Amino acid sequence: MKKQLMITALAALFSLPLLAADPAPLSQGEVRKVDVAAQKITLRHGPIASVGMPPMTMVFEVEKPELLEGVSAGEKVSFQVQQQGNRYIVTELHVMK
Repeated sequence: MKKQLMITALAALFSLPLLAADPAPLSQGEVRKVDVAAQKITLRHGPIASVGMPPMTMVFEVEKPELLEGVSAGEKVSFQVQQQGNRYIVTELHVMK
């Protein structure tokens, strides 16, 4: 009986929907260079909360080449970064008006 109760409790626990964590806020930066062929962007940025990175200038890969469409050096952007191993990948990019 005790084993059946444990199995029932675990089944109920694992059937609950997972709650998504709040997404990290977008970071702010300035585009220094866009390399569409290599799917990379160089950003001078403030702190990036999603990966715990301090302000600096660095080259990032982009998740999709479409993110670079209409983006040019000198523009202010807001963006999101994910770390995959030792790679930092821009997953969201918006030119600020």
